[in-house]
Amino acid sequence: MRVLYTFCILSFFSLLASGQTTQTEFGKNRVQFNQDFADWSQYESPNFITYWYGEGRLIGQSVVQLAEYDFQEIQGIVDYRMNDKIEIIVYKDLTDLKQSNIGSEEAFVNTGGQTKIVGNKMFVYFNGDHNHLRKQIRSGIASVYLNAMLFGSNLQEIVQNAVMMNLPAWFRDGLVAFVGEEWNSDLDNDLRNLLLSGQYENFDDLAEDHPQLAGHSLWYFIASHYGTPTVSNLIYLTRIHRSVDSGFLFVLGSTYERTTQAWEDFFIKRYTAEKQLTTSPDSANLRELKIKNKRNVPLTALKLSPDGTKVAYVLNEIGRIRVYVHDLATDDRTLVYKGGFRNAIQATDYNYPLIAWNPNNMELAVLYEKRDVPKLLLYNVLTKEKTEDELINQFQRVYSMDFINPNELVFSAAVRGQSDIFRYFIKTRQSQRLTTDFWDDLDASFVQVHGQRGILFASNRPDSLNVISVLDSILPVGDYDIFYLNLDSIGSPELVQVTNTPLADERMPIAVDTTWFAFVSNESGISNRKVGYLENYLHHFDNLIFFDDGNQMRLHSDSMITEKLDSVALSHIDSIKLVPVIKQRAVTHFTTNYDRNIVLHHKASRNDRFVQLFYDGNKPRIYYGSALSTSPVVPVLTTFRQQKLIVKKQPAFDPASNKPQQVMKEVDKEPVDVETLPQEKQDTGKVDIDNYLFQSEFDDTEVPTKGKEEKQPEVV
Repeated sequence: MRVLYTFCILSFFSLLASGQTTQTEFGKNRVQFNQDFADWSQYESPNFITYWYGEGRLIGQSVVQLAEYDFQEIQGIVDYRMNDKIEIIVYKDLTDLKQSNIGSEEAFVNTGGQTKIVGNKMFVYFNGDHNHLRKQIRSGIASVYLNAMLFGSNLQEIVQNAVMMNLPAWFRDGLVAFVGEEWNSDLDNDLRNLLLSGQYENFDDLAEDHPQLAGHSLWYFIASHYGTPTVSNLIYLTRIHRSVDSGFLFVLGSTYERTTQAWEDFFIKRYTAEKQLTTSPDSANLRELKIKNKRNVPLTALKLSPDGTKVAYVLNEIGRIRVYVHDLATDDRTLVYKGGFRNAIQATDYNYPLIAWNPNNMELAVLYEKRDVPKLLLYNVLTKEKTEDELINQFQRVYSMDFINPNELVFSAAVRGQSDIFRYFIKTRQSQRLTTDFWDDLDASFVQVHGQRGILFASNRPDSLNVISVLDSILPVGDYDIFYLNLDSIGSPELVQVTNTPLADERMPIAVDTTWFAFVSNESGISNRKVGYLENYLHHFDNLIFFDDGNQMRLHSDSMITEKLDSVALSHIDSIKLVPVIKQRAVTHFTTNYDRNIVLHHKASRNDRFVQLFYDGNKPRIYYGSALSTSPVVPVLTTFRQQKLIVKKQPAFDPASNKPQQVMKEVDKEPVDVETLPQEKQDTGKVDIDNYLFQSEFDDTEVPTKGKEEKQPEVV
């Protein structure tokens, strides 16, 4: 008893010391590369106080709405209440978060992708994806609540529960991840890779190396078999009895060892059965590109040269960056760019650098960030010469990059807190905005299909409209589909929606040839490749009305002309002509049935060679092939995907679902461009308007920032 008393006293003073450190900085200020942090504003809602700065107003608005939207659900899962409001500090990107002096060192420790927490403060950043932002917010709320629930909210409770500091890492990290996001195909793929790799004998071995993933999978297993309310009961009894074993025994009626054994049997049986029905990359007529990577450093970018003879890739070892060009013929590799240093304390930025091959086959573009300034490096593979220039300061962050022609690039980038598609002119350093809305636009890729130039990109927009829109009560947190933007008709208010797959994401579109394009879809539960092409079809007919004074008017053929025009106008009608309106649509199908996710892929523009990246356990493996197939394949639905479709009451995909039901009718008249679009009401879904902050509640006036250079004008 005396030993336990002494331990609690020592724990009390250690916690007291760390609490003082949380509020005090003893000269550990970070270098800041801009003056935005001098101007902070805040939004206060019933349960949160949200702080934002500079040009982060739109991100701040999204954060406060997302936090309130998910608050009640998270409270229900953890079954706990707090009187104090949670403070959320919002940053425009990860670089800005690393520069912040708010909080202590603990606020920025790299904890495997978790939201950073100090007391009841949480730190979030925007990476172009509101779904990722939502995940951070949910994880942060869960962390604050679990800290208060397990360890108490005052010093007396902290000392009383000091023994709880011995909780295994998987318990808390996995629980925060479980609340932060639902189990999904990416997590399912990660767990499948690790369990079938043979590297781990049981749950404890996996939890030692991957506590967050192991814990998340165990909580998902418990919620699936015993019900979600069991989670809060297990947390409560674990706290009361101060023992994980006791919590499992009292709530589940089974010991911790038996539960983890049941977990292992459940997932191993599921994944083994799925593997027998899928194809391994090793048996898919592909060749593996062996690279020097003994420590299994994450590979974050992969691009094949236009002639298919060289592969460029990026290795990022917790901040230490290397960009290589590997010659497939000689098996030699050249270091193109190196930067950064290993930093195990702060979160690693895997977004930069970006790479892209110039269509001239002689230059590799490397876009990286130095001192919070994005820079574009052009490396000549023949002469080894390098030229470097800064991007215009309009872009807060660039998320993807591809060449349109030797002098133009296409970006998906963030400006004033929202991600859009931009055309960038290298020589003049000017840009042209192609989308202007609050939806997330990522993975921009240039294609030449159907006799026209265009941009394929992934977006969570609900329809094909390309109009200026501002953030309101509709939040951009839907699934990602592929859209096509025609560069030869810029300004058109409509895009071509290539995919429309509820409960599935399509990402990473690439060009295949002048007919086909490809992208990756997790519609089957594993990220497999789909290919598609565009075709014309008869959308509808319009009435083209000619008046006797030479003017014309267009109305939909279903419109009643007598209701649209008054008697005077009707009397001046000379003739009416029925004209067809021709639009484009995409036809797509799967071409692979792999046993694991395609992480990255790319294809040479001048021949059929392609390259793709998979993970085997923790090891990245690059494969390349001589011809990217366009033949249709029906992938197997994973067990997780089947269960999700049943729960959400969605039909499984039909191999022929993307083929048009009506064959296009040939018309004698020339296609007529659409001049006006019908008013399409956006679907808000099931939204509780009483718990929303509407746009009218925000200040639309831009807050001026000190010390910011004036933005360069865009080319319109």
